[in-house]
Amino acid sequence: MHDLIEKAVQEFKLLDNKPLRVISHLDSDGITSASIIIKVLVRENKKFILSIVKQLNEIVLKELALENFNTIIFTDLGSGYIKSINKHLKNKKIFIFDHHEPESNDNDNIVQINPHLANIKEASNKISGSGVTYLFAKALNKENMDLAHLAVIGSIGDIQDFNDLNKEILDDAVNKERIIVKNGLKMFGLQTKPLNKILQYSTDPYIPGVTGDEQGTYQFLLETGITFSKNNKIKRIVDLDEDELKKLIKAIILRRLGSEKNPEDVFGNIYILKNESEDNFKDAREFSTLLNCCGRLNKPSIGIGV
Repeated sequence: MHDLIEKAVQEFKLLDNKPLRVISHLDSDGITSASIIIKVLVRENKKFILSIVKQLNEIVLKELALENFNTIIFTDLGSGYIKSINKHLKNKKIFIFDHHEPESNDNDNIVQINPHLANIKEASNKISGSGVTYLFAKALNKENMDLAHLAVIGSIGDIQDFNDLNKEILDDAVNKERIIVKNGLKMFGLQTKPLNKILQYSTDPYIPGVTGDEQGTYQFLLETGITFSKNNKIKRIVDLDEDELKKLIKAIILRRLGSEKNPEDVFGNIYILKNESEDNFKDAREFSTLLNCCGRLNKPSIGIGV
């Protein structure tokens, strides 16, 4: 995608100082995409107005056509609406940073970075919208490499693996000391949820006699020999000491013996946001879910602020 990115950078550098319009999607990937691009615009001393939308449609595009902006940036959406964009915004300069299947384009006013245009197989799953936006930001100014962790959060929100392009972005986040990659229990809520609830609601991995069974969960914890409460409060997994964690892991594996899946398929990479406090959402998967909730509850500005 180097040529696509380089073209977008050169076109961006030709822009005047008039305010820009930014439109992004409301899920985790869209919110992280928007967060990256507005950070870039602030650093470039560009004024802008941002909107987060549920989807791009004729209504949104007609409204944009009435606004007095010469340049519009779409992140994590836009590629699938090229015909409508050409219809309503044909006289405006358009930047699209997206990973969804694109419609054909013959308008020179549209500058697009999309992995599909680089003939990358299964492109939508190889890099997220926030990943595309980050690669543009990185090419524009190396200072923006400190935003790589936001693209990692967005990729996690789109349930992507960290291979190829995503691996490059993850490496940047690690090298900038924004993310720590650890191997551990791949359960949701390690940082914030009480141990009994993590186990009770765990479906990946599924734990026989525990998943979906509140009483079974407490019985399981008693059998592990772990002191799972302190000061009348259930511990989180991150509160367990090394010996307690080993006991828990061993007990989970034993419970999964004889199941269809690999009993040891409870481990995976965990992506920890290094600069978040211990009482906050340090787990990137939890952080991504938080952002997604902000969007779905029509509070995207809270997600952007976070």
